[in-house]
Amino acid sequence: MAGPVTDGKATEAKKEPHYSVADRMNRIPTSPHTTLIIFFVLMGWFAETIDLGGTSFLMPTIREYFGMDATTGGYCSSICFLGMFIGAIAAGRIADKVGRKKTIVVSMFIWGVAGFALVASPNVYYLFAMRFILGLGLGAQFPVALSYLSELVSGKDRPKFMTLYQLMTPVGFAVAGVLTVLILPHFDWRGVYLAEALPALFVIGIIKCCPESPLWLEAKGRWEEADAICTKFEQEAIARHKELPPVEVIERVQTKATFKDLFSSKYLKVTILCFFVWFISMFSDYGLTTWLTTILIEKGFDVVQSTGFVTIGILGGIPAWFFSTWAAKKFGRKKTFLIAGLCTSIFGIAYGASTTLVMLIITGILYQFGKYLNAMMMALYTPELYETSIQTTGNGLATSWGRMGSIIGPIVLAGVMTSFGVYTTMYIAAAMVIIPGLLVFLIGPETKDKKF
Repeated sequence: MAGPVTDGKATEAKKEPHYSVADRMNRIPTSPHTTLIIFFVLMGWFAETIDLGGTSFLMPTIREYFGMDATTGGYCSSICFLGMFIGAIAAGRIADKVGRKKTIVVSMFIWGVAGFALVASPNVYYLFAMRFILGLGLGAQFPVALSYLSELVSGKDRPKFMTLYQLMTPVGFAVAGVLTVLILPHFDWRGVYLAEALPALFVIGIIKCCPESPLWLEAKGRWEEADAICTKFEQEAIARHKELPPVEVIERVQTKATFKDLFSSKYLKVTILCFFVWFISMFSDYGLTTWLTTILIEKGFDVVQSTGFVTIGILGGIPAWFFSTWAAKKFGRKKTFLIAGLCTSIFGIAYGASTTLVMLIITGILYQFGKYLNAMMMALYTPELYETSIQTTGNGLATSWGRMGSIIGPIVLAGVMTSFGVYTTMYIAAAMVIIPGLLVFLIGPETKDKKF
């Protein structure tokens, strides 16, 4: 793709050199234009996490209302992740064909409609069906939005914004917890679901303000469209920063990649790595998150108190963002991944062993710090493992491995909790997360200076 580099100093007598859109975008600093786009992408995921986290807090109430045992409750959680598994695989391939923006918008529409429909659930079968459809949209949005965001920001700013994307997870879960505490006593679980579905309207901002990814347009040979979008980014940046850094040309081999290429010799190692990292992390994360409120109830707290304690713990994800942004650039992706695994396992085991209120809150915050640090590093690291032409397909497959873990986790841990008790459940789920950190540290490629 050839496009003029605009630096505000060009004249008709001087012909500017031509560079690829990828190289031009990589040196553009954040401007008000990109900030607005990033905001709506972040709000899309924030809205999704509110919906996703709500059922974890509502599980005890929903189980009681519909007369579900622990196993059926596990299936209620897992049916959403089954939809996410299918959505992640399908959306990655679709987005590489039809575009990032269209796929994100359609995904948000699907889960938004299903979120509103949950409010009218008359029975378990309807509830399961809407949870499945909700999962299709949620699973589709996540990997595509990750790729979209990584393609819009420069390599210098990528750690900050990719981890900020995952910061929306603890914030969204915390908001879901607050909504549950405030609304559940007055309007039951239907009122909570209604409040959690409303942020889906952020899709309007994405439709109106977000352009298609110029890197995707370039990869598809739609050079004029890519150049126009890239030029707008450059002009916005020049207006703010006066001039732009010089373009650093990266030699790339332009290829048309397909799904099967993920299992070729070039990508097989990272594809297998992504399987273990995402599957184990999400098995532990969502498997345990589904039952955290229930586990605290087993320790003697009521549903509102338990929801409040979990919500306080989730705030540990906020310092995780500051740490991940700094550590990913200072130490690199691999070492930060290892730190995340160690924190999650050590503090998760301590969380499970806590019996006093003070220790429960402290270890809960530290456990959530490690858990979200791990999630932020997955969001940053995975897109950097694949080239633009196959990036969303690779992200989709990677997150689908995670959704598979999310499906199995709540069911398996429900059985563990029934057979061995809440403490063993916490120990097993928390200890597992050291494995992804070790795998990335020992065999994963370092992508600290990766440029698309």
